[in-house]
Order: sequence, then C-alpha cells, then structure tokens
Amino acid sequence: MSFQALEFAVFFPVCALVYFLLPGYKDNLIKNIWLCVCSYYFYMSINPLYALFLLYVTLVSYVFGIFLGKKAEYRKKSAFTFLMVVLVLLPLAVFKYSDFVIRNINIITGRIGMGVFPELKLLLPVGISFFTFTALGYLLDVRKGKIECEYNIISYMLFLSLFPTVLSGPIERAGHLIPQFKEKHEFNADRIKNGFLLMLWGYYLKFVLSDRVAVFVDKVFSESNSYPGVYSIIAVLLYALQIYFDFASYSYMALGIGEVMGFRLISNFERPYLAETTVDFWRRWHISLTSFFRDYLYIPLGGNRKGTVRKYINIIIVFAVSGLWHGASWNFVFWGVLNGFFQVIGSILKKSRERLGSMMGLREDCFSHRLLNTAVTFILMAAAWTFFRAESFMTAVRMLRNCLYYNPWVFFDGTMLQMGLKAFDIFIMLSSIVIVLFVSIMNEKGIVIREKVAGQELWFRWLFYIAAIMAVLVFGMYGPSYNSSDFIYFNF
Repeated sequence: MSFQALEFAVFFPVCALVYFLLPGYKDNLIKNIWLCVCSYYFYMSINPLYALFLLYVTLVSYVFGIFLGKKAEYRKKSAFTFLMVVLVLLPLAVFKYSDFVIRNINIITGRIGMGVFPELKLLLPVGISFFTFTALGYLLDVRKGKIECEYNIISYMLFLSLFPTVLSGPIERAGHLIPQFKEKHEFNADRIKNGFLLMLWGYYLKFVLSDRVAVFVDKVFSESNSYPGVYSIIAVLLYALQIYFDFASYSYMALGIGEVMGFRLISNFERPYLAETTVDFWRRWHISLTSFFRDYLYIPLGGNRKGTVRKYINIIIVFAVSGLWHGASWNFVFWGVLNGFFQVIGSILKKSRERLGSMMGLREDCFSHRLLNTAVTFILMAAAWTFFRAESFMTAVRMLRNCLYYNPWVFFDGTMLQMGLKAFDIFIMLSSIVIVLFVSIMNEKGIVIREKVAGQELWFRWLFYIAAIMAVLVFGMYGPSYNSSDFIYFNF
C-alpha cells in the first residue's frame, strides 16, 4: 500500500476515525497501540517480511537506548558505540550494499585472474534507509545526553513505524516526535481541513506533474543514443523538476496525514529551486537528511572548526556518504562528490565574485542578479541530478554531452509530440509548472495560499476545494497506459 493506492483511501479514514474515538488516558496508550497496529499493517501490506527488519531495528535500538539511559558510562565507551552502530546498520548494510561490495571485489579479482563471487540479489526492504537512520539518530542523541531514553516500548515502536514517515521519511528526531505521542489529539475540523489541503497539493504534484514529466524523461534516458540536443536538454531539466515534484509530493502527503491526526512532522522542502547558491539549495532540500548528516557526521568530523582545508574535506566526505546513502553505485557517490565540489568551489570563489561584482557595479539585491544566480544554481543541480538518474556513469556523461548538440528544429517538425505526451499533456505540464512556481514565490514571500483561501467566504472556499480536487482527478495521469509509478525515494 502507498499513499496513491486506492486501498489507502479506505485505510486512512478508518485509522484516523478510530484513533479519534479511542480514549486518551495514560499518555494515549490505547491510541498509540491502535496507531502502531495500523502502521505495521500499512508497512506489511507492501511485503509482510519487511516487518521483520523494521522490528529488528526497533528492538536493537530500543535495548541499546535503555543501556545508554541507565548507565551513563556506556556513553563514553567507543567499543559500545561501535557495536551499537554496527548492529543497527547491519540490515541496511547487507540488503543495500552487499552486491555493491561484491561487484567491486569482482572487478579487482577479475583483473588478477581470480574467480568471481556471485551477487546476492537481495530485495531492498522499502524505507529501510529511513527508519534505520531515524533509530540511529535517536541513539546518538541519547548518547550525547540531548534526550532521555524512551522506556515506553509502544511509543518507541510507533516512533520508527509511524505510517506517514516509515516509507520515505522525513527522518524524524525523537525529541521532536515522541513527546507528541503523549499529547492530547482530538478531532479538529480546521486542522483536518489544513491537512487535507496539504495532501491534495501532494497528490497534485504526483499525479498531475511528476507522473506526466516521467513519460518524457524515461523515454530519453532509456534511449539516450537516439535523442541528442534539445531532447537531452529538456530531459535533464525536467528530471530536476520531476525528482522534486515526486519527493515533495510524498512529503506534503506525509505532512498532511500527520496534520489530520495532530502530529507536527518536519518539513522536508523549503522551495529549493528558488535557492541562489548550491549551499542554499541544500539548506532547502531534503532538510531532515541534510540536518542528519550535519549533526551526526559533519560536526563530529570537525565541521568548520579545524581550518578551511579540513572544512572542505569534511564537506566532500559528507556529500560522498550522502550519495552512497541514496544508492549503492558509484553514480551516486559521484553525484554526492559533485555536489560537495560545487559547495567548495562556491566558497573558494565567493570573495572573488564579490570583488568582481563590486568593480562592475553589480547590485546583489536586484531582481536580475538574483534571477541569474537562481538560474545558474538550477542548471548546476540539474547537471548533477543527471548522474542520479542515469543507469550508468557513461549514460550520464552521454546525456550531458548530448546537450551540446544543436537541433532546435525539433520544436517545429512535430517530433516533440512523439515522446509519449500529446499537445494537451504538454500544455497541462507547462501550466502546472507555472502554478508551482507561483505558489513557491508566494510562499517565499510569506504568503500561504491555503491560509488566504481559508479567510474567504464559504462559497469561494468550497469552489476552490472542488476545483482543486477536480484538477487532480481530471488532469492526473491514470489508466493502463499511465499507471502511477512508485515514489522515486522508495528505492532508497
């Protein structure tokens, strides 16, 4: 089951309704048991065996948390910390990285004439990267003394399995989410309406935009030799948008579901493609993961406290690990390193750019200057995303090399209409991108559309709500030709 599945339209209302009807005494014990059962049912509906890995990570991290909470001396023992981290990461390491290690060993052994080892071909449990890092963050926070260990096993199980977050995050912090399980959550019409609108925006991004953009992107990337020039340029730029639409759609749905039930989840995106630098982009993109690596890797490595060179090395390391977290392939590692390289080069050239701009009389606060910075940042990120999307490193290189080919006539000879999207679909796609851009700019200015709508007359509000629902139902990509694909981040 996933948020876009028809079964979810039955599961979620039943889960929420029973949750609100159950009594809330003893720190919401009955409510939390029900929500925990629902969350495990939701996760097991994808594959019942996956629950074993979720349960393993839950029990191992729970026991280690108790040890850290009861005996402070364990917090200072490096061997204990090492064992804790290894055991928590073990399922993730085996299922996600075993074949990656085997492939690289085979490359070495093949060159020296030795035999090769067979790959395990294990199926990666959905969400394992997310709930593993959630558990690891909890343990490291307890170890640092930032939070107390959680003794309530139901609360802790729910913390790792909560169905809005278990598949693709956000990677919640225990100090932020666990206390909410003990708060009083009752039916609230305004909160439910706000949550529904967040979910509706997520469905719009997924069905109307992400799945539509994917048709063009998938065709070009799968046949990169056949579509040079404009095709490749558009595919590269569209994929940068697709991955945002897709992941943000899941995040908005998760936020909305949490809002309906009374939970305040971490917002994963803050209009990343309005960023004027790559540093700013990563402050706005996948915020829960970025902050995780900042707090648990970048700062422990020394952050920016040990000199400029060490700071740059730390940035590259963090982004390389981030790339490896996303996928067990050198493509992803290169993608991570490239993003780190962008930040390092940007930092090195910052003062020179400022001096050059001052000499040329450029005004950094004017619209044109900011627009140029935003455009350059978007192009850099789109180029990097190519390595994220391509099946191999050489495919990514070919896609970027194809962008240098000159064939603008394809805009006029009708071949663009042979890429899987009809003229109407292209119009809807471009119109929707403009709508997302408008909403993002309004949000950047502190104007929240749904709050403005909520302040209007009843007839206008319902007209808006019905129009929004109809837009998703009418313009979404449905049917046998366009089955809604899984969220991209389910693969990580």
